[in-house]
Amino acid sequence: MGVELINFSKNVISDIRKNKAFLLIIISVWVILNLLYHHSCPVVLLCGFPCPGCGLTRAFFSFFTLHPVRAFMYNPTYPLWLSVIIAAIWLRYVKGQALKKLYFPLLFTAIMTLIVYIYRMIFMFPSLEPMVYVHENLFSYLNSSYDAFVTTLFR
Repeated sequence: MGVELINFSKNVISDIRKNKAFLLIIISVWVILNLLYHHSCPVVLLCGFPCPGCGLTRAFFSFFTLHPVRAFMYNPTYPLWLSVIIAAIWLRYVKGQALKKLYFPLLFTAIMTLIVYIYRMIFMFPSLEPMVYVHENLFSYLNSSYDAFVTTLFR
């Protein structure tokens, strides 16, 4: 058990070192966007509309703080994403295998996320969190009539 844990740690540290520039950029952008705009989703910041993954961060947080029902309300695909993430960690760091085996599970999860997104946009948007329109977006700043136009579409 001890050898596997040491190998697990070495593999994780090795991957972090190999991808440190990318990880640093992603974390920095996420922190800056959250501090400045209280949103980290580029789609929301760009056009104000929720993205297919909207609510996943809150769903994971709710799940890990033992609120699975609330997590499901934020984004019902979180168990699929959680399963893919756990499988990826297992394959990469425990088994030492490539992640090619996850192609179809990841594809299925992405398709299900899109189907759920379409459903939520039809039945929840723009009145139920997290499927709301955010008025403070880049398109609104660039063109003042954009926000008025979008707002009149969804009254």
